[in-house]
Amino acid sequence: MKVRGATVWLGALTSLVTLPAAAIDFSASGFGTVGYARSNQSYGYQRFIDDSGTFWRDSVAGLQVDARFADKFGATAQFKLAPAANNDNEFKGTVSWAFLSWRPTNDWLLRAGKQRIPLYLYSQTVDVGVTYDFARLPTEMYSISPNNELVGLSFAKTWGLADGELSVDAFLGKFKGDFRFWLRDDIPPVQISGPLYVPEDIRGGGLVLAYKRNENTYRIGLSRVIAELRDGSPFPTTYPFVTLAPGFGYYQVNDALPGPGVPTRDSLTVTVVTLGMEQDIGSGFRVISELARTFIPDTDVSVASTRGYVSLLKRADNWTPYVTYAFLRSQPHVRNLYNNVNYNTVPDFIPGAALINASQRSGADHSFAYDQSSWAIGTSYAFSATSKLKAEFMRTHVGQMSTLVDAPSGGNVRDQNINVFSLNYNFVF
Repeated sequence: MKVRGATVWLGALTSLVTLPAAAIDFSASGFGTVGYARSNQSYGYQRFIDDSGTFWRDSVAGLQVDARFADKFGATAQFKLAPAANNDNEFKGTVSWAFLSWRPTNDWLLRAGKQRIPLYLYSQTVDVGVTYDFARLPTEMYSISPNNELVGLSFAKTWGLADGELSVDAFLGKFKGDFRFWLRDDIPPVQISGPLYVPEDIRGGGLVLAYKRNENTYRIGLSRVIAELRDGSPFPTTYPFVTLAPGFGYYQVNDALPGPGVPTRDSLTVTVVTLGMEQDIGSGFRVISELARTFIPDTDVSVASTRGYVSLLKRADNWTPYVTYAFLRSQPHVRNLYNNVNYNTVPDFIPGAALINASQRSGADHSFAYDQSSWAIGTSYAFSATSKLKAEFMRTHVGQMSTLVDAPSGGNVRDQNINVFSLNYNFVF
């Protein structure tokens, strides 16, 4: 069966209304977050956060409709309004979920359609802020993929044990991702500064094994996908160095520059291993932690990285204060290439020196490289089971570089701290 997209599944969901009303049990729910964030820096962080303040980073609204029919069959559609995934200047309505489900027995569940990839502990509820106490799920961890919704098939199998529950989730399908780059400089006529979105088509699957006991959860996941650029162009795998004279030269970041040619690949194979844990340690304290390692062989221009976070939370009546440490670091060969290209210059007496030096920064801007960590302290206050108010102060330290930061024109963000204050209200109905 060829996966054609969410519209196919929306059509299938719509057709359900032709069944007799008595045969279908409908339910609807909604969710939303009104979130404000402000930093102490003039440049952008996580697309929208700067010293002007923004409601764009965290605000979202959604509506979900569920239908149950013929006992073992069901359907779900979820609609979401949030900042567009491929544009920094508009809110956009999208269909997040649109799938059919079949539960032949209580311990089996099969789904077909558009659904969430179980990549993280909070994958299924990442947009529903009431379901967790963080003001914002740690970006260092929750930015592995720009899109966590796949169109395809999944199944889940659960085993009841004497002291808990063991489950395995498997998924297979396709999804689209728009990877964002920030270009610092104008290079007429080939480059305009600002955000650049590069669309990719991704296909693959994965497995997640989880064990739950009371309020404790432990999980391990493995996914492998193949990514291709939607316009059919290849991926660069490194930037060869071209020597002009002893002691200086330039990196050939594109084929417009003279050199041996940029080596490329038609597709990239991306393997992600994830670990997750939520543990009750008594007296109202919980520890939540996730780790991930991304592997991409045979390329120095990639998102290969190690990332994760650990949080300590304390529940006290309606309050849940917490402290979180998170980190994100690219593999050494990725960071080394970025630094070599980004800081490389040729002397002014070389013909075309200004254009060559601008091309070096552009080459760095077209690659993913991260070296950052964050400390956050915050709290949530639950007015009820359906609404929460959250506040957080976070300090992010950028070491060598971070693609999550929109560096100013001609400059770099290195060895700097970004302080972010966040306040949001979360609700479901």
